[in-house]
Amino acid sequence: MKAFGRAPRSAGGGPTPAPGPAITARLRICTALALLPVVLYSVVCLAYNAPDSPVKTRVQGMTTKLMQPYFWQDWQLFGPTPGSNIDLIYLTVRMKPAGSAATVETSPVEIEDAIDRTPRAFPLNPTKLPGVPLAFDAAANRYAHMVTDFKKLPEADRKAAQESLDKQYASEFQEMQRFLSAQADSMYPQAQIVSVRAEFKTKQMIPFSERYASPKPKEPIKAILETSWMDYVPGVSR
Repeated sequence: MKAFGRAPRSAGGGPTPAPGPAITARLRICTALALLPVVLYSVVCLAYNAPDSPVKTRVQGMTTKLMQPYFWQDWQLFGPTPGSNIDLIYLTVRMKPAGSAATVETSPVEIEDAIDRTPRAFPLNPTKLPGVPLAFDAAANRYAHMVTDFKKLPEADRKAAQESLDKQYASEFQEMQRFLSAQADSMYPQAQIVSVRAEFKTKQMIPFSERYASPKPKEPIKAILETSWMDYVPGVSR
């Protein structure tokens, strides 16, 4: 009986030999290695975006280190809904001035406005620096809101809730500590910096119809969150 089709033939006219077991094994290994990063990224995404839970809190440090440096969402790309308020970050520094052994405390200096102007000063600079204060502002608002909600809890449960919240936001505060240390180093390069502290505040934007009024209206500044003193992290500005 004549078979349908023809067997593949090699250049010499004979049938083409089937792939050997070594080639098949290498193909499977290469396929597994190619899929491994996809699987790992998918698992990390699920852990990073999962609802708050004790399990997420335990793995949050690892997932944050993997996601934020490489896959952090930049809202400048998508053009978010225009805001109605101005967020402010005031940095206070404890330091020893050059040539002095005495520790002094500086006056609070607003640092976010200068950072926000950075891309406009050099439009070709693809910096994500303004996104850093934006993320801190958002985290500070969420943290402050949850702390306010703790007042509704029974007094016996507040301490445990606060400890759990601090653990949940530990990675954000560590990143904030490094960022503020770098900013302090750039502001006081000759000083020996000891510790840093930040105050988060906000104020409403002046409506466009009132911006050219005389006298120019002023919106009150509202405090959101004040951090405790955090040790200076050396070397982060390099």
